[in-house]
Amino acid sequence: MKIENLIIILRAIIEMLKRLNNLRRWTLFTTKGAYDEISKQAFNCNVCYSLANEVERRGNLISWERFPKIAIYRAFQKAYVNYDTPEHILKEICDLGNISFEKVFGNVTVQMISELTNEDFANWIKEGCGTLEETIYKAATCIATLLELKEIQMHIKDDYEHEYDQVIKKMTQYENLPGFREIVNAESGCFEFFKAISKLRNKNRWAAYSYNVECSVLGHLFDTAVFAYLMALEKGETEQIATKCFFMGIFHDVPETFTTDIPSPIKDKIPGFRKLTEQYEMQMMEKHVYSRVYPRIASDIQRIMFEEGENAKYKRLMKGADYTSAVSEICRQLEAGSRDKSFFKAMRLHKEKLFNSDSVELTPTVKEFLKQIIDDAILLEI
Repeated sequence: MKIENLIIILRAIIEMLKRLNNLRRWTLFTTKGAYDEISKQAFNCNVCYSLANEVERRGNLISWERFPKIAIYRAFQKAYVNYDTPEHILKEICDLGNISFEKVFGNVTVQMISELTNEDFANWIKEGCGTLEETIYKAATCIATLLELKEIQMHIKDDYEHEYDQVIKKMTQYENLPGFREIVNAESGCFEFFKAISKLRNKNRWAAYSYNVECSVLGHLFDTAVFAYLMALEKGETEQIATKCFFMGIFHDVPETFTTDIPSPIKDKIPGFRKLTEQYEMQMMEKHVYSRVYPRIASDIQRIMFEEGENAKYKRLMKGADYTSAVSEICRQLEAGSRDKSFFKAMRLHKEKLFNSDSVELTPTVKEFLKQIIDDAILLEI
């Protein structure tokens, strides 16, 4: 798939990610910034990956290349159509006028994406709508929502039972989906693993800076996944390979659940420390994940981790996506008004790493796009 007008699409993606980062969840119960939509979209994808593998193992044909499109489509829908209004409320409003929620909100979403990017891109990413893959994604979203709800139970107090009943009621429509019961079963180890991943929403990537926007490690996974996916497609990879890069991005910093986000400058200043950090992360993944989840699920996760030998050929591209995400996050801080000199220094460092490092790969359009936004951002310091 060759994406036309990629510069325009990248600009729309950057803005969409910023809006997701700003959109708060559970605002009736808590104002804690960690519960934002960009983190939720990443979390949905984490759960979706394991659930889809379980569905496939039970003899169902899965079109994996649909999942990144579904994720991007729903991200645009959240950022520009649904906002923070619960979907069940929007459906109830539609029911008053005998309006088909799925149809009208689907049409509006495609219209918005067309206006922000182009019609071809909008029609391309809506391909997953109404498919088994979308059902899997929605089921995963329910599981992710339930995990969030359990985390904020103390904030909800008297309203917890009502919210819990709403989520459980929604989950019942997926209970016959192959693999669904196994994923939510505590004995599978998956539920505990996903609870651990969810904690990454509490880890701010720019904690020592004067930030105006919280950018969590969990949200960063979604940024990286989307950029990796688009770059793989521009590079000429198949949609299957681009999809693998998407899920590699969704899981690439999961080991930080057990190590926290150790800044790259520290890893690089101490000889051998980066390699030791990677070794320690692998030990923690074995101890806390691979030895605790079902072996088949552990194998699924290992298959898309950087440490796997067959994934080494994608590591430079993934590093490019990782740094592109960092640039996107810095831009959010500057647009929100921060003039902390540390952000300008970080932008210049990322420019050097992106354009002059042999360990990083960028595609031509992404390189052109990054040069524009980095140079524009650095001018703000003057």
